[in-house]
Order: sequence, then structure tokens, then C-alpha cells
Amino acid sequence: MGRHHPSAYGAPAVWNRSRRLWWPVLGVVLVVLLVGGVWRILHTSGGACASPSEYTVAADQSLVDVAEREAARAADSCTSFTIQTVPDSAMPGLLAGGGAIPDLWLASSKARVDTVGTEVGRDLPATTVASSPIVVAGAKPGTPTTWLEALSASDLHAVPVDAPNADAPLIVAVAESGTSGSDQQALTAALVHLAQSAPTVQGEPVSAAARAGGVVVVPESQYLAAKKGDPALAAVVPQVGTVLNQIPLVVTASGDRVTGAETAEKLLAGAFASREGAGDLKAAGLRDADGTAAPDGGVGTVVLLPEPDKSKLAEGERLLAAVAVPLKTLVVMDTSGSMAEQSGSTTRIGMAVAGFDRVVSQISDADAIGLWSFSSSTRGAPWNALVPVAPLAAKRGSVTQRTALVDAMNGLRDRVGGGTALYTTILAAYKQAQREFDPAYSNSIIVLTDGTDEDADTTTLAQLIAGLTAIIDPAKPITINTVGISGDADMNAIEAISAATDGTALRADSEQQMLADFVTAVANRTRK
Repeated sequence: MGRHHPSAYGAPAVWNRSRRLWWPVLGVVLVVLLVGGVWRILHTSGGACASPSEYTVAADQSLVDVAEREAARAADSCTSFTIQTVPDSAMPGLLAGGGAIPDLWLASSKARVDTVGTEVGRDLPATTVASSPIVVAGAKPGTPTTWLEALSASDLHAVPVDAPNADAPLIVAVAESGTSGSDQQALTAALVHLAQSAPTVQGEPVSAAARAGGVVVVPESQYLAAKKGDPALAAVVPQVGTVLNQIPLVVTASGDRVTGAETAEKLLAGAFASREGAGDLKAAGLRDADGTAAPDGGVGTVVLLPEPDKSKLAEGERLLAAVAVPLKTLVVMDTSGSMAEQSGSTTRIGMAVAGFDRVVSQISDADAIGLWSFSSSTRGAPWNALVPVAPLAAKRGSVTQRTALVDAMNGLRDRVGGGTALYTTILAAYKQAQREFDPAYSNSIIVLTDGTDEDADTTTLAQLIAGLTAIIDPAKPITINTVGISGDADMNAIEAISAATDGTALRADSEQQMLADFVTAVANRTRK
């Protein structure tokens, strides 16, 4: 039997068999290539990408780097992002029409977004894309048990009110106030002290406070950024726990750009939420949205307090604004005969004097207050300039301005009489406030009255409103804040007067309400 030789057709026979196996594979490859080609076409030419869209993202300087990383990660040939460095403090002006409105805003805190939304009267949809627990950081932060202890520390420093995360102390205070056994009044007092009396750092807050031997309340991310330049810095969280400072991505676009911006927001938020995005956040000293992925060198795992109540945060913002910006106000007190009428256990004038005394004794030395009284029984003009406006710490003769005001106000108890020359006095007081306007202060007038104008022969309500409207100067904002004492006060009139200057109009029927209304009037600051 001879050797067997492979057939001349052997090789083709093998190819034919393997070809039957390869056709399905080639088919899958072709489908993948075709689908991939269609996908690439849809994303590179014609169709949905015939006109690529670019979206602007405003971000505070501290967030620009991470914003740029995630924008680069999220961008494709249909959508691109331009990051603009915009301080959080500039956003209200931009959104109110004071410049080009960005499509998106990477804000330093959710609390800041809520405040800005209220200020500009807009709903600002947001998605939390990062977070950072609030800590006490600086030279020697100690081991506080509660935030009350931390906020009451003698070495605590304040950050400027327009700095990123300036609201961090407020956020933790409001959060702790909602826990069992907390002392809300003491927390409020600690915040007021921080705003009024604590030394304010300049520049990078953690390092600046440490150089002065103190501490500040900031997010962990700010502490970690400062620690890169000063490894000796330290940070702690009080034993009671803390709050995550939420960093939201906000849709701020308007008009026909809203729909596209909403889509772009989802794309960019997705980049932050990706595994790669989480790595970028850790590298930037931030955490993911739920705060679980702690960055190296930080405070580690933290106990979380309940989220602070939004309405209490807003109330706290108003309080801090009230005590942080110096006030310059002329208090105009009705001393007409009806102010001698009884109101509970005191008189109407007594109620007003008590409220004035309490407020003036507690507000900052830097606030500037003056006092007028008015009644038709006054000779000549119906008003009497008792104490010119000056800072409360200023000297007036042998006493301070504060003491002079309290003495003058108490002297009005026995000087009531005559009718209510309301309208003429208010117009004169407004003109006086304009002459003495000081841009370093929040300028206002506080009018306390229990009646209806009884001097219509000289100025009517319509003439007063017209007169105010004619002289209002946007460059010199001055509010008229009114308090109607008792049910006899003409609330319709004083509401119209206050509304003309963006002021408040309140009514007091008791000494307690008088005090609350006076505090509200003092707290109503003009926007400069």
C-alpha cells in the first residue's frame, strides 16, 4: 500500500468548512462596525450635531479645577462647556439681569443657592454633585462636644460675609438647634457674637486663622486645600456630628436656553457621578454627593446631623445680614396725644420706649442711630430732632450715643400731646436721610405711630407717595420701615408708604410684639 498524499483539493475543503464557521462572526463584526459608524455619524456630523451647543458654567475659584475636569469628561462633539470663574457673591447680580447669565452654576453650597433664589425671586433647579463635611479647622481646634461649644470658643474667627461658605457656621448651628436638648438661644447668641465681634480673617481662611492662633468653621475641602501649604493644620468635627456642605449644579439659564441647559446639566452631573468623577473629587479634597468617599488626610467617617430646616436657615441669613452690615437709621417716634392711651399694663408710648431701649441696648457699637419725635403740638415744623444720627459708641458730651438715645427716648413718656403730623414728618425725615446717606451703611428710617395723619391740610398720602417717588435715588437706597402701634394705626397708609421704598410695615398690639417688630425693622437691610 503506497503513502497517502493529501488531495489537491484538501486545502480548499478545509477553507470551506471554516468559512461556514466564520460567516456568523463576520456578520457580527459588520453589524458592530455599521452600528458604530451610525453612532459616530450621529455624534460627529449632520442630524443631532448639525449645530453643536456650548454651555457656560459659572464656578467659584475654589471649584474651577474640578469643574474643568468634569466638563472635559462630559463634553462630546455635540456639547461643550466653558467654565467661567464667578464668585458666588456675584451671582445674585447676574441673575437679576446685571450681566450675561450663565447656563449652569456650580455653587459652593446649597444654602447659598436657596438664598440667591429667594433674593432674585427664581426657582433654581439643582442636583447635588459633590459634598464636604463642615469642620473646625486651624491651629488647635481642640475636641468640642457640640457646635455650640465650637461656635462659642474664644479663638473662633469669622470669614468675610461674601466669601465662599461664609454660611457654614449658620448651617451647623441651625442643624444642631433641631436636635434634642440643644440651646437655640445660646446658638443664636454665638452666631451674633461671631458676626459682630469675632476677628475676621483675610485671604485663605484656615491658614489666616491659624497664623493668629485661631480656628474657623469651613468645609473639609477648604481645610485640605490649606493643608497642602501648611501640613501642621488640623481639623475636627464635634462629637455631636456635622452637616454635609452640599455642592449643587444649578440650572440658571433663561428663555430659550433652558431646555438645552437642563440636558447639559444631566450630562455634566453624570460626569461627576462616574467612577472617574469620584476619583477627581477625592483628588480635589471633596466627597461624592452622599459624603461617603472620604478624601485622604481629612476627618474620615463622620456622624451626620439632620438636614437644617430651610425656613430656619433663611431666618438665620436675615439675622446675620442684620448684624453684619452696619445700620444707619433715623427713628421717628409719634408723640401725639393718643400715644398716652393704655395698652395692657403700659401705655402706647411706654410700649414703644421699652422696645426701643431693648433693641438699642443690644445692637452693635458700629450701628448709627438717631431720634426724632413728631406731633402737631410742636411749634413750627411738626418734628423735633432730638439726637442726631451717629454710631452708638460715639461720644455725645459726657455720655455715649447709646446712652443719649435711651435717655432721650425715655424722656418722651411725659411729652405726648397734639395730633399726628405723619406725612409731612416722613417726607422731611426721608430728605434728611438722603442728605446724610453713607454707602458704608445700610440706610433706613423707622417710623413708630399709632394713628392716622391729622395734618392733611399740608400733605396728603398721595402727595407723600408722589414726593417720595420723585426723589428716590437708586444709588442711595433708603427704606422706610413702619410699625403701627395698636389697631388705631392706619395700616393701609403706612403699608403704602413702606412699599414705596421696599420697607416693612408691621403692627404691634403688645409690648412683646412691639419688640419683635422693632427687631424686624432694624433687621431690614437695604441692598447696596
